[in-house]
Amino acid sequence: MTEQLRVGNVPVLLTHEPRLRTTSLCLALGFGGRHDPAGAEGTAHLFEHLVMARPLDGGAPLCERVEMAGGSVNARTGPETLLIHAQVLAEDAPQTLEWMSRALLDFRLTQDCLDSERRVVLQEIAAAVADPSDTVQDAFLAALFAGHPLGSPVAGDPASVGAITLDGIRGAHADALATSPVALAAVGGTDPDALRRALDATGLGALTAQPVPRPAAEPGPVRPATVTAWPEDFTWVMAGGRAPGAGDPRRHAYNVLAHLLGASPASLLYARLRNKEALAYDFRSWARNYSDAGAWRMLAGAEPGNAPRLLDAFQEILRHVAAEGPGDEALATAVHQAVVETVLESEAPLNLAMALASQRVMVEEPWDPATEIEALRAVTAEQVVTAATELTAGLVCVVQPQSA
Repeated sequence: MTEQLRVGNVPVLLTHEPRLRTTSLCLALGFGGRHDPAGAEGTAHLFEHLVMARPLDGGAPLCERVEMAGGSVNARTGPETLLIHAQVLAEDAPQTLEWMSRALLDFRLTQDCLDSERRVVLQEIAAAVADPSDTVQDAFLAALFAGHPLGSPVAGDPASVGAITLDGIRGAHADALATSPVALAAVGGTDPDALRRALDATGLGALTAQPVPRPAAEPGPVRPATVTAWPEDFTWVMAGGRAPGAGDPRRHAYNVLAHLLGASPASLLYARLRNKEALAYDFRSWARNYSDAGAWRMLAGAEPGNAPRLLDAFQEILRHVAAEGPGDEALATAVHQAVVETVLESEAPLNLAMALASQRVMVEEPWDPATEIEALRAVTAEQVVTAATELTAGLVCVVQPQSA
């Protein structure tokens, strides 16, 4: 059972599991790639790196402190959220919570520290650019959200990251804390009273002002895109379209459709791509939901001669589901897989903490596994048909590497 309380205007979600000897923490900030200043794309991602790696109170950085205590800590930046998450022994959670909060709130920074971590980020970008399975996703989102910040790579590019100044990132930090919701989740064996006492020392209570939501432009209409030229090398194909936002009940049908056309040997796509035609070894489908929109996608790798046939097979199956429906057995299997996925996420303490905190800053409601499961089990064939029909009408298809 998740207990909800507040520190100032910061919602805190506590799930006490006495059987666990660890506690998982997630501190979420509703600030991500779509909120970067124009011309300085990658600011939120670089900010994430600095939260983890810059000296804290003139001493060791957050990442080093937690790891020296035997725990694990990391962070991730998405289009709309920045998550700082850790898993530590239950008795170490109060101290870790204080470190995480100070790393986010007390943003003292030098030019040398900024330049050093900028170089690390540039290496990360270079590694991603060298991997077509990464670049195909950037190309897909750029086509799906053309001209909108959701279509820009969260990490930015070398030019935009190079343009981030010390004053710029300090200003972004101040703006993020003033305009973005913050939420904290803790799941594990730490006594809730100990966590409540620790919260008084975190500084989160200083965030007393109600965040003023920043205006966000809605994504424009989808422009369907097809592949007109195929590369002569091993090819990564991505196809998909818009999905509903995180608070939209229609998202559950898109989730079920992702399982229906997923990597499981029980899926319709597996039966065609692996069993019948042997067109691909590595493929999967999934949906991601943001506050006002989402992205449904299928990713597959194939040899050059197989890639066009693979895309044709995917489109045929999607059109078939849109026209004829998924079939009772296939639908029941996909629903059950989606339910099991939700159960597994809820029973993994770190995943649960991250889901609780991230959804709370996106849609102002905590993630509730029981509600999700009930909604998934209520998905009908007609709802899946509607999802498949909408994807077919606005299908975006891209490949990487690009043909010469």
